[in-house]
Amino acid sequence: MDKGMYQRLVGKLIYLSHTRPDITYAVSIVSQFMHSPSKRHLEAAYHILKYLKGTPGKGLLFTKSQDKGIVGYVDSDWVGVVEDSKSTSGYCTKLWGNLVTWRSKKQQVVSRSSAEAKYRSIA
Repeated sequence: MDKGMYQRLVGKLIYLSHTRPDITYAVSIVSQFMHSPSKRHLEAAYHILKYLKGTPGKGLLFTKSQDKGIVGYVDSDWVGVVEDSKSTSGYCTKLWGNLVTWRSKKQQVVSRSSAEAKYRSIA
């Protein structure tokens, strides 16, 4: 298998995931194998391409808006995974009414309350 071809394909998928958040998780998984891809990883990347082909028009649309402000949203869950009792937090930012950034991640420490989990996600 051509390692360079796999890296170019996954690089293009990473770029595309900026306007297609529905593929972000799958792309993050295949991008973990950039330095040592196997045939199975390439098949997973092709599966993402097949999904994209079957779902045209599902991406983010950036439009002109009268609202010229920046708005941010943040949220977290408390003890989202029972096995490790860690919370998951996330945020998104809108610029002129268009979604421009988003992220979710598992918090590194165990929160003792939902208020503490939310405070950590804001921080």
